[in-house]
Amino acid sequence: MPIPSTHVSLLDDLRATDRRDDAWAAFHLRYRDVIFGWCLRRGLPADDAEDLTQDALLKLFQRLPRYCHDPARGQFRGWLKTVVGNILTDYWRRQHARSERPAVGGTTFLDRAAGVADDAAVAELSTAIEGRARGGAAALVERVRAKLKESTWQAFYQTVVERRPAAEVAAELNLSVAAVYKSTYRVKQMLTEEYGHAHPEGGDPVSEPGGAEAPPA
Repeated sequence: MPIPSTHVSLLDDLRATDRRDDAWAAFHLRYRDVIFGWCLRRGLPADDAEDLTQDALLKLFQRLPRYCHDPARGQFRGWLKTVVGNILTDYWRRQHARSERPAVGGTTFLDRAAGVADDAAVAELSTAIEGRARGGAAALVERVRAKLKESTWQAFYQTVVERRPAAEVAAELNLSVAAVYKSTYRVKQMLTEEYGHAHPEGGDPVSEPGGAEAPPA
């Protein structure tokens, strides 16, 4: 699929707080299938291509408000392709690393979240979030979930765990697509931070990590 042209006004709107949700919806509509197609052409299975498309869109959601278009440095589409290319390179690096060590079980949807140091930690959180664990990991997940509005948790769970398209989840939860990506990013951060508190420097879990609970968001 050819890369659509990008109007500078759309990039400006992505930086404007009062217009960002509408601008992100337009960006998502314009580029989601383009990114998915790039992933497929690089040889990814459809499920992995969908995962990496969501991951790319999440990273773009974080970075685009800080992106400043400079025609002298090249077109926006070149920058976009570089971002997606880096994500694909990281994917293949992870695949190669996994092929050289024993599998640890569990899903790997948190593998791209900052702060989870190894595959064992990923598997532990994955199993807990999917409801197959009891004990420390499950309690950790419940602590995070208790701090969130249900719609925030569901935006994360349905997008990341159930791997549903963000636009579909947004429509079902009566949220903007931008709000779904905000929720996904926030919950990933909270889970990995909570895991870091519970497993300081790889030591034994801490019984009550963190400070006072934040109000549901």
